[in-house]
Amino acid sequence: MKQRLLQERDALLRQREAIDNEIRGLERAIALVGADEKPVASGTRGRPQVKTVVLDLLKDVGTTGLDATTAVALANAKGITLDRGSVSSLLSRMKKDGVIGYDSGKYRLKEFAPRSEPYKPQVGIGSPLN
Repeated sequence: MKQRLLQERDALLRQREAIDNEIRGLERAIALVGADEKPVASGTRGRPQVKTVVLDLLKDVGTTGLDATTAVALANAKGITLDRGSVSSLLSRMKKDGVIGYDSGKYRLKEFAPRSEPYKPQVGIGSPLN
């Protein structure tokens, strides 16, 4: 019984990894296709607002997340010039305000933040699983 449950769990973990890889691939494709689409909403004097551009980029990259350098490169691919320092400052401010999360060196929208690991019971002396 236990062996069958372990095998089923392992199969599900492999499926989850495959799905995560597919999602990352789709997010990369979305970001690349986005470069061919119309320019991002503009602010005053026809220039895009940095926050709007960064939020759009965060949506595009989804669970992959981004850092300031990646945001500047992705915006540049869309024909939008951003200052890396401004983007870095904005990302830090949005994290502080709770708009986005940060882990593993990447900023992500809260909806794309990594899920916590599932509960794994500790097996030890006196444990009912021994």
